[in-house]
Amino acid sequence: MPNSYGIIIFINPNKSTVNKLVSKILCYGEMLWDVFPGKAVPGGAPMNVAIGLKKLGADVSFLSSCGHDKRGEELLKYLEDSDISTKYIQRNDYPTGIVKVELSEDNKATFEILFPAAWDYIRKPDNIPAFEVIVFGSLACRHTSSFDTLKILLENKTLKICDVNFRPPYLDQAIVELLLGKADIVKMNREELSLVSGLNGTRQETLEEEAELVFNKYNIRILCVTLGAQGAFLMTGHDRIYQKGFRVNTVDTVGAGDAFLAGFIHYYLNNKPLKETLEFACRLGAYVASREGANPPFHKDSLDKLRT
Repeated sequence: MPNSYGIIIFINPNKSTVNKLVSKILCYGEMLWDVFPGKAVPGGAPMNVAIGLKKLGADVSFLSSCGHDKRGEELLKYLEDSDISTKYIQRNDYPTGIVKVELSEDNKATFEILFPAAWDYIRKPDNIPAFEVIVFGSLACRHTSSFDTLKILLENKTLKICDVNFRPPYLDQAIVELLLGKADIVKMNREELSLVSGLNGTRQETLEEEAELVFNKYNIRILCVTLGAQGAFLMTGHDRIYQKGFRVNTVDTVGAGDAFLAGFIHYYLNNKPLKETLEFACRLGAYVASREGANPPFHKDSLDKLRT
């Protein structure tokens, strides 16, 4: 069935935005296999974002960990084939991450994330790659080892982009609030917004009210809320821009949000107008949802053909 993808963005007028072009990006977190009935494909939100950014021409590094096993070897080759350096991929004695994915009749994905996994034990590297932007998520904080390493990385004065990625039962209020408080840009979906809004027992009547509550409480610079089929809406202190979702025949939604984030980061860091940034991110997310797997090739002609 046709579907569409979009976001709502709030920009905090009390915080300055990044005006310089930023090229060195570090993606941090999980690398794993998404195991569907009958097949397994490489996955993990930060890895997908890194690959998407690389396809778009970014200078990106990826810090993660995999096991000393066949799945780990295959993931390392996959990264190399995707032109992502494996220099900062650690190896340990835990199994390479696995997520069991089930798709509903309308191709919505549900996940079972096996624990422990190698990416739960990412150490602070002896030589951290130079970076001006760090992209991180909440899932990689489910174990103290990787969480402690992330906290060290967040001490750097860089642009911090948080991809909220709630996967039950891994939802810890203290961790979520720490990450949101550190972040300049936050991306989450509609359900995650309601969860964060309700962490302190506060429920708002509308999406906009929930977003404003989260936006103001954590002093976020830009808050992106993916809305699936409902399109896109952008709000600044005085301006509002609506972006309709791009209609596609959905194959699976795995990786669509990661592609959206890669597209958003790419345009934002190249100082594109927010309206263009919003449109491109939604277009890229919709395109990936119309293809099998999280990291299909990007074809400009196919992207340009998408319509709202």
